[in-house]
Amino acid sequence: MANLSLLLVDDEKPLLALLKKYLERLGHRVDTAETGQEAIGKCRHNPCPFQIVVLDLKLPDIPGTDVLPVLLESAPDLRVIISSGTPFSSESLPPADRHRVTSLLKPYMPKQLTGALDALSVQH
Repeated sequence: MANLSLLLVDDEKPLLALLKKYLERLGHRVDTAETGQEAIGKCRHNPCPFQIVVLDLKLPDIPGTDVLPVLLESAPDLRVIISSGTPFSSESLPPADRHRVTSLLKPYMPKQLTGALDALSVQH
């Protein structure tokens, strides 16, 4: 897997810190956001500085399901991993965006995250 530029979006600070440290050890550039607004702001730069966003669905300000379409629209090459304790189906997305999104059911092991990153980065 190539070194990736990643944005981790979750309101669980200990989880963010753990995943950031793990992914940086693998050579990735990692930024974090604790709210939907913060994630949207970080992805709105032109061009978007991230290749993949790991997005929790339960955020304190905006549901991840509302953040997702904004992120996908802001960057046509962006890929997203939905990280949630509830199942997520990409069937709710427009057909053209479905290949850009995958999901991981919490709790998951860090190696499962790297597997999802591998799968999405191959499509990138």
